[in-house]
Formats: sequence, C-alpha cells, structure tokens
Amino acid sequence: MPNEPVVSTHGLTKMFGGVKAVGGVNFSLQQGELRCLIGPNGAGKSTFFKLLTGQIKATGGEIRMFGKFSHTLTSHQIAAKGVGIKNQIPDVMNGLTARENIWLAASRLALGAQANGLVDEIADRLKLGDVLPKLVGTLAHGQRQWVEIAMVLASRPQLILLDEPAAGMSDEETEATAALLREVNADTTIIVVEHDMEFIRAIARRVTVFHQGTILMEDDFDIVMRDQRVRDVYLGRAAGERHV
Repeated sequence: MPNEPVVSTHGLTKMFGGVKAVGGVNFSLQQGELRCLIGPNGAGKSTFFKLLTGQIKATGGEIRMFGKFSHTLTSHQIAAKGVGIKNQIPDVMNGLTARENIWLAASRLALGAQANGLVDEIADRLKLGDVLPKLVGTLAHGQRQWVEIAMVLASRPQLILLDEPAAGMSDEETEATAALLREVNADTTIIVVEHDMEFIRAIARRVTVFHQGTILMEDDFDIVMRDQRVRDVYLGRAAGERHV
C-alpha cells in the first residue's frame, strides 16, 4: 500500500500489575525517517521500545511492521522480518575479533565468500578496518558499539531499533556515532531511544516525547525543545544541559 508506515501502533498498552507503563499509544513511522524517542526514566519509552522489539508482550492494542501485525511475534521473528535490534547492553562476544563477530552476523544471510565480502563492505562503510583484527574485549566502548551496529547492518535490515547507542561514550565517540547513524539513515529507517540531548540534536529530524506512558508531543527537534511543557516536564532547570 502506498505510504504505508514502516511501523505503527494503535492503542498500544502495557500493564505491570496495576501500573500502566504504556497507555494507549498511537505511533507512526514512515520509510526513511530517523525518529528519536525521549523522556525521563519511567516515561514509558523503554517499555515502548521493548514492545516494538518483541522483548515483552502488549497487554492491549496492536503493532504493525511493514503493514503486518507483529505484536504477537518474538524478537527472533521480528528480526527475521527485516528489523535490526540493538539493545543498550552490548551483545558481542569479547573473546572473538571484531571481524569474527560481524562475520557471525553476516553468515545468517550469506555463506562463505559472500559472508566475507559482506563483512568487508560493512567495515568499509563504517570505517572499521583498523579494528577488525582486534578482540572486541580490548576495544574502547564506542568501538564496541560500532561493531554491534555493524552486526545489525549485516542482516540487511529495513528498520533499525537502537536503545541508547551513545550511552557511556566520550564526546568524540558520540560525535562519530552521530555521523555514523546519519550515514546509515541514508537508506535505512531508524528509531533511537536516547537521553543525550546533544546526540539527539545531531541526528534527529523528528522527536517523540513520552510522558507517563503516553506521547506528550511529536515535532521537529527545535520545536520540541522550545515547548514549555517539554522544558518543564523533562528538562526543568537543566534545559541547557547535555542530558535529559
């Protein structure tokens, strides 16, 4: 269907006992977008992310990805449909080299020489050539994050979901990661959950603001940052500071 959202939710709800973590969220993401989800701890954005990725199941409502219902699928089933998922905690093997980690991800899609070629292509794209022969356990935090992003790209996803990719990074690593995601977004739709406002400023075209399990507003980054409700609820007196 023309202009069908890549991801959409309708009335998406998640209860934990008597607590409504996500309450009737309606969300839509179009092909080619890079959308950032922001909000303080407890706002519902991380739960929403886990619902999209199949890590937890919804109490009510529905999720569609690529026009098909996905709220009953597991994370592995969602990944098989062309969704790359990177959680906040790195999912890499420290005792293997960066090349071996990326090759294992690529081998799910290609075999032999094709897998090796895919590793080289992705490493070149992400400028990882220098780290390929190194054990992942010896890499700097930012480099480990980039290896994991390379592993996600090895599955040739149409949609990438990233949970706080800049967490724990230095300023230099954060700037490099922002440039990397802008480059990846040239041909891949991306959702990013993030706290670092300077990082969001560097990548975001549109921002979705969560508050008490619902969406407070959605708009361009500069408009969101000027909105008094957002400043009061999320930034408060620290409006000019780096982190929400």
